[in-house]
Amino acid sequence: MPCDLILVLDAQSPRTVAPALRQLQGTVRWVKVGLEMFTACGPDCVREIADLGCDVFLDLKLHDIPNTVAKAVESVAPLPIKMLTLHTSGGREM
Repeated sequence: MPCDLILVLDAQSPRTVAPALRQLQGTVRWVKVGLEMFTACGPDCVREIADLGCDVFLDLKLHDIPNTVAKAVESVAPLPIKMLTLHTSGGREM
């Protein structure tokens, strides 16, 4: 049974993600993809992690004017993510 700890892959190379997760398959449920990892490998990395059976926590810490954050959220919404971080200092518009 997978544990509820979140595996952090921020410093990983895109080439090492799948092999690392295959070794941990069945033991890790959640994987956090931060800004560093997301900019290194993009949406394909998120899809690959989800395809390996993990839940994805996309930790981009989106923080900008409300319209920009809203558009960024719309852009990542089709991805197979279960959690997303964003700052809500822009209020309801965000």
